[in-house]
Amino acid sequence: MRYAISLTAAALSLTVAGISLAADGAAIFKQNCATCHGATGHADTPAGKSLKVPALAGDAKVAAMSDADAVAAIKGNAKHAAVLKKLSDDDVAAVATYVKGLAAAK
Repeated sequence: MRYAISLTAAALSLTVAGISLAADGAAIFKQNCATCHGATGHADTPAGKSLKVPALAGDAKVAAMSDADAVAAIKGNAKHAAVLKKLSDDDVAAVATYVKGLAAAK
């Protein structure tokens, strides 16, 4: 009986650890992208307005992109260069997925 409980606890610990390693697109966006794109993706920030950043929210073109195309668009934007230096590929992929969700919203 002790082994069953120990194995269950170990499996649960590994599962939770695996989940915590996944990149959180919303948190990464908030920390690195919201300054310009706005917390809701409407580009309604002073920086977004001065840099003429496009709104992501409600952008059907972005919403229709494949995950790979969204990642490529993020990486291909010269304005993102400084931020991309501190993000992993997994982080960028998580942000791309999050941005597609913002784009699908109004």
